[in-house]
Amino acid sequence: MTLVFQNLRKQYGANVAIDDVSTSFEPGRIHGIIGPNGAGKSTLINMTAGSYTVSAGEIRLDGRRIDGLKKYEIANSGIARTYQNIRLFDQMTALENLEVCYYPTDVGKSWREILWPPYSRRQKSRRRAACMEILRFFGLEGYAEAEAGSLPYGRQRMLEIARALVMNPRVLLLDEPAAGLNHHETAELTAKLAELRSPDRVMIIVEHDMDLVMTLCDIIVVMHHGKLLFKGTPAEVQASTDVQLAYLGTANDIDEIRAAAEARRAQLGIRARQRP
Repeated sequence: MTLVFQNLRKQYGANVAIDDVSTSFEPGRIHGIIGPNGAGKSTLINMTAGSYTVSAGEIRLDGRRIDGLKKYEIANSGIARTYQNIRLFDQMTALENLEVCYYPTDVGKSWREILWPPYSRRQKSRRRAACMEILRFFGLEGYAEAEAGSLPYGRQRMLEIARALVMNPRVLLLDEPAAGLNHHETAELTAKLAELRSPDRVMIIVEHDMDLVMTLCDIIVVMHHGKLLFKGTPAEVQASTDVQLAYLGTANDIDEIRAAAEARRAQLGIRARQRP
């Protein structure tokens, strides 16, 4: 099972967000996508999940083309995602946030739960047990009956990932899962994500936290101005001159930035001395 981007392009009028990107993601590995702000990282995730349409090119899973499918069809094909900004059902409990994701497997069977109480009890028990197992994995069992919106921010991040795992996806897309987390929470998240590595699952993480990416990921895709700049292991990425220039600029760029910063500090210092 492989997820493939082939000559992928996303264009908004004259603005090209993704420009002829071709690469593949294999199961059993954790893939990172990094790059400066505006490089097109989240756009790739959004196109894969069906949130954005594809302007040109193809996205294939197991050889089957999935771009152009409806979002629910893409989800049913085995693709799950999280978001940069947490999108939980705040008024539902943590457990209910997971249980509601069982709808695709239960659709068409609702009449049985209504008309046949023993079947209904078995189904509810099965859903609850499966969801509680996922909550326990993330250390969230103590929050099962708490409203999702009342959870601490770090626990909400974990809950969103837990919800994405309910249908045991073949492709797990995580868009900046460490955003807003402190050092301890990020370390905990890194350890949990490492446990999710599976020979039957493609994992793709878009992230700005380089410590997390370099520690966790097996393969890293580097994006720059909508193009695929580099792809390789963490060690290869760190050694790449092209990647260093994309993130840091040339020596002249760095000197100019430093000079501007010094000038700004001097300006602020003058203003501070002029205050009464």
